[in-house]
Amino acid sequence: MRLELRGLVKAFADGTRGLDGASLAIETPSFVALSGGNGSGKSLLIRHALGLEEADSGEILVDDRPLSRCLAEARRRIALVFQEPEHQILGVTVREDAEFGPRAAGERPESYAPRVDAALEAAGLSGYGPRLCAGLSGGEKRRLAVASALVSEPELIVLDEPFNGLDWAGASDLLEALMRLRASGVGVLVVTHDLEKCLAHADRLVVMDAGRVVRDGSPAELWDELPSLGLRRVEGGVGRLGDMSWLRAVEAAAG
Repeated sequence: MRLELRGLVKAFADGTRGLDGASLAIETPSFVALSGGNGSGKSLLIRHALGLEEADSGEILVDDRPLSRCLAEARRRIALVFQEPEHQILGVTVREDAEFGPRAAGERPESYAPRVDAALEAAGLSGYGPRLCAGLSGGEKRRLAVASALVSEPELIVLDEPFNGLDWAGASDLLEALMRLRASGVGVLVVTHDLEKCLAHADRLVVMDAGRVVRDGSPAELWDELPSLGLRRVEGGVGRLGDMSWLRAVEAAAG
């Protein structure tokens, strides 16, 4: 699928612009990191992509169709995982939570059970079904939120600051789950300031500032610009989360 946001403008009551002509196109499958400083507009942009906010001007297209004409379909094809996973956990046990959406929609268990099994496996939660959600770690709750979103079999999953509060082990487990999704053909859009936890795995890095997309390219292409964009460069420790061969090549070229 192709999700395209063109020239979005969103002004607040005081006249300031949260979005000031923001444009972005996402095609699946891909792994895109969307970053920028606080107040840059990145979370606001993705809320518009799902019809949770209405722009003052601009347009949003899903496979060249206006979002307003295919909103229900778009929300089936695009899943959003919020910053705080507790806001999306509605079941007592892991399996109950993963089953909540299709059960609430009136589906029969024999219809959704295979999808629930597949979603839990994709999120690295096979065997977790009977466990209480309240006893999960922060990383496990994030992966449960991902699993619950995957039950609807979306083509694109959007995660808003998924690494907040996670240690390296939790971040690594979550990232592994996201990479499996990317390999299976699902698009992944990660909105984060925590680039060191995912930059080595991203196909693209998109940077926002003052409500606009100011840079869009591969991590290697934008590596030298990160400090001037107000973003921290990945340190060597991120190598624990994946192949950093591209980073070593860029560092060697830079001397």
